[in-house]
Parts: sequence; C-alpha cells; structure tokens
Amino acid sequence: MKSDTVYIGVDVSKAKLDVYVPPKKEGLRAVTRELENNVKGFRELRNLARVVNATVCIEPTGGYELELIAFMHRFKVPVAYADALRVRQFAKAEGNLSKNDTIDAALISRFADKIGVRIINENDIDTVELKRKTKFRQTLIDSRTALICKLETEIDKEIRSMIGEQIKHLNKLIKKIEVSCMEMVEKNQSMKNLVSRFTEIGGVGNLTAVSILAELPEIGRVNDAKLNRLTGLAPEGKQSGSKEWQRKICGGRKDVRNALYMATVAGIMWNSILRDYYRKKRAEGHPHKWAIVPTMRKLLSLLNRIARDPDFRPTPEPESTKRLAGVGRKRKLA
Repeated sequence: MKSDTVYIGVDVSKAKLDVYVPPKKEGLRAVTRELENNVKGFRELRNLARVVNATVCIEPTGGYELELIAFMHRFKVPVAYADALRVRQFAKAEGNLSKNDTIDAALISRFADKIGVRIINENDIDTVELKRKTKFRQTLIDSRTALICKLETEIDKEIRSMIGEQIKHLNKLIKKIEVSCMEMVEKNQSMKNLVSRFTEIGGVGNLTAVSILAELPEIGRVNDAKLNRLTGLAPEGKQSGSKEWQRKICGGRKDVRNALYMATVAGIMWNSILRDYYRKKRAEGHPHKWAIVPTMRKLLSLLNRIARDPDFRPTPEPESTKRLAGVGRKRKLA
C-alpha cells in the first residue's frame, strides 16, 4: 500500500549527491538533480525537502553520508536509512538489473515508499557523531594491524625501525580517539547511563558498549530476532524438497559482531550466565564456533533487555566469580 509520506531518494558518493524527488500526484513528473556533496548541495537538498514536506532517504555509504545527516538534523529535516542489501534485492525483485547513481536514487525512493525505512531521530545525532569516531578508530586499528603483520616478515633494520615508530604513533592516536569517544558519552546522559548499565555485564567493557551504541542504534527498540538479523547472528536456513543444508549465519554489521565476539570470549571466563550457557552447548557436542554464536545471541538479548527496560538490572555475579575475575583490582583498559 502506498504511503502518504514523500521519500526523496539520495545516492551519496564522495563528490556528489544524486537526488530523486518522486511526483506527489499521478501524472506529474519526477524531479532529478545532481548536487555537490558539500554544504552548498546540502542547502539545495534541504530546500527541496521542505517544498514537498519530504523525508530524505539514503543508504549508508562508508561515512560520506554522515555530514549530510548531521546537516539535515540541524534544520529539522527528517532523514532515514535504507539497508543497501535490501535495496539491491528489491531492485532484482522488480526485474531492474541496471545500476547507476541516478537509477539508485530512484530505487531508494521506491524502496522507502513500498517497504519502509528507519527514521533517524534527532536524538540519534550524537549516535551519528559517535559512529564517525568509532569508524575512524577502526581505520586506525586496521592500519596498525597491517603494519604489525608487515613487521613480522620485514628483515631490513631501517624499515623495521620506521614501522615500529608508526605503530607507536598509531597507538597514541587510538588511545586519543578512545578518550574522545568516552568524553562524548559522558556528555550525553542517555548514552552514559546505557554504557554504565551495559558494563555491569561481565565481559562487556567500555569500548564494547560504545561500539554497540554507535553501530546498533536500534538496540532497545526492536525485538531480539530483528537484532540477530541486523548483526548477522541469525542462523539462516536453506532447504529444498528432502534436502536440507546446515544453517549458517551471514551478512549483518561486522563491527558489532566483532565487538560481541570479543565480549563473549571474555564473558565465558568472567560471566557465570554466559559461561554456563557456553558449557551447556559444548556438552551437547557442539564445537567451539557452534557454541560461541548462540552465546553471542544470548549476550545481545541481555543487552537489548537492558536498553529496553530502564528498571532491569543483570543478576549480580556470585562471589566466587568475582574472586576469579579479580573484581576490585585495578585493571587497565585494553
């Protein structure tokens, strides 16, 4: 059923914005524009959205869209995210195999109108800014990892020295951006409260909590099954006739999944609930990976419950687990 909301489809690239404004009535022509991906282009897009009272709909584009989102929020223009994979699948369902920036903008508009999209609330603006910082942190970590791998095979002393200096410099930058992320969380009371409550779970540290807030803003707003699909933790079935293949996880948000994996690995050691659940799965005969994934889903479900219910508190850890984990000792943040 066609909605009454007008969705302006915007395909964001590094240098430009391809804009598609659908006709408000049958018989009218759609409007297409090519705008610059800068403040000048943002202003033109804002004016277009105001004229037709529309929601600006975009795909995540590796960070090129974040400045546009912040600008639209500043001027009270509704913005929505469209999942890139689902948009492409929607195009295939239409029989539309052509692809260019103009076609993609129109496709995003139709997808939003027929399937629906997630509106980015004004309260999420700090989340968008936090995501910018966490993305930059991940870029620094990836660069450091590449240099560390290079260092293991490099035999030239001069090059090894230069690589070592670069790794030290990256370590300082990573620490600096982590401090910046925590400072931003401290300024937002809602984020501060969630991070404080998330870290009450054994295995979940400040950086894991920040990553979840930045990369999974839907937490606390949707059910567990939806979150599992968003993070790529839902086992997808594959069956045809009498043949049935092994269910596997796929897709989803890699950065969230990585953060949950590390938290779960730590939680198996220091969290009695996760540890017992993991051991139960292993006792059933499941190998490590088949046991760790459902444990990650259990952790995500617990985090979702905390975000959804302000009065919910995780069960305190037994004293035996606290002594084993060294609770009370000053531990350095990794």
